[in-house]
Amino acid sequence: MFEEIHQGTTAVAVSNGTAALHLALVSLGISKGDEVIIPDLTFAATANAVIYTGAKPVLCEVDTETWCIDITEAEKLVSKKTKAIIPVHLYGNPCNMEAIADFSLKHNLYIVEDCAEAIGSKCNDQPVGIFGDAATFSFFGNKTISTGEGGMVLFRDPYIFERAKTHRDHGMSREKKYW
Repeated sequence: MFEEIHQGTTAVAVSNGTAALHLALVSLGISKGDEVIIPDLTFAATANAVIYTGAKPVLCEVDTETWCIDITEAEKLVSKKTKAIIPVHLYGNPCNMEAIADFSLKHNLYIVEDCAEAIGSKCNDQPVGIFGDAATFSFFGNKTISTGEGGMVLFRDPYIFERAKTHRDHGMSREKKYW
């Protein structure tokens, strides 16, 4: 269903939204010494997932009208160590993904969309989750669609998708599980 709604992506199911963020970052190669720009108004899982990779979360001010990451403020935070940005679509309100895509292209950064609270939200008549290199979703009890727990990661690059499945499955072979 997620792949049908989010055309051009492939989906990997995970145990929760935090695991989705962590898997997305690790699969994109974010690691020790890297920096990832995140909004300063978000749930702790956003920062924690960055920390789990060994990278440093860099807090960015949010726009006072949208409560989403302020790309003008993000411009001030980019360094040689910056490798990614995590725009969080907060309370169903989508970020300005056109501006974030331009920013990402300018600075050669990965985009990991945090769509945990925005399942079904749209940006320019397109569903959130199709604009970044990866997009993460949560199905926790307080989310738009809930299964009590669970998460999903979408990837645009088939190679990174395959890497993510290997990471999620503890490096096990797909041909011979537990061999």
